[in-house]
Amino acid sequence: MSNLTVADVLEKAADLIEPDGAWTRMANARNRRGYPTPARSVDAACFCMAGAILRAGDGDYSAAGLVRTVLPKPQNPAHDWLVKWNDAPERTQSEVVAKLREAASLARSANA
Repeated sequence: MSNLTVADVLEKAADLIEPDGAWTRMANARNRRGYPTPARSVDAACFCMAGAILRAGDGDYSAAGLVRTVLPKPQNPAHDWLVKWNDAPERTQSEVVAKLREAASLARSANA
């Protein structure tokens, strides 16, 4: 995460997906044509929660652990339920941004 704190990465991830059209599902990131692309690609134009954390953390996904603490606990935990939570059909962009900001606030409180 270079010299960014966990809170910085989470805020930066929230900032990445907050603009209209900057959030996606079913792919870490998509290019302007809507095709999946790696989150760290220069072509990435929109991101899911996991992709935004990867992009904001410059490839370091460790900040995701803190996000998991503010998400509702799944009945059937999957390998990466953060991704499942983001991709749920009922999920909204504003909910994803809010959870990232909530996790950033928690990280700031813990000086992480």
